[in-house]
Amino acid sequence: MAKFDNLDLIVRDVPAAVHFFETVVGLEARIFDENFAELESGEVTIMLSPAAMVPVKPVAGVILHFQVDNVHKALERAVAYGATILMEPTLTDWGTESLLVSGPEEMVIDLYRWVSSHYSA
Repeated sequence: MAKFDNLDLIVRDVPAAVHFFETVVGLEARIFDENFAELESGEVTIMLSPAAMVPVKPVAGVILHFQVDNVHKALERAVAYGATILMEPTLTDWGTESLLVSGPEEMVIDLYRWVSSHYSA
């Protein structure tokens, strides 16, 4: 069985993306320079770079889901950062409270918490 443990996101502005993920999401860069960063996110390391070993376009149309302890505190951080709020905290049919924020390169960031164990593992 394969294990998913790294996500490489192609972004045009690595420092801006790192700032977003540290400030809004609460991740920490363990490696960071102008052209590459690694962010710790539990079992998956998020890598940010402006290019790849093969030709690819910057990421777009991706939703990244981050579980948080308090969605309203996440909203406060996002607003303080100046992030665009796409959806205020909302209770979903599948048992989460979700906040959707516009991220770098047209990504959507879902900051959520489980409020019901209906679908949780």
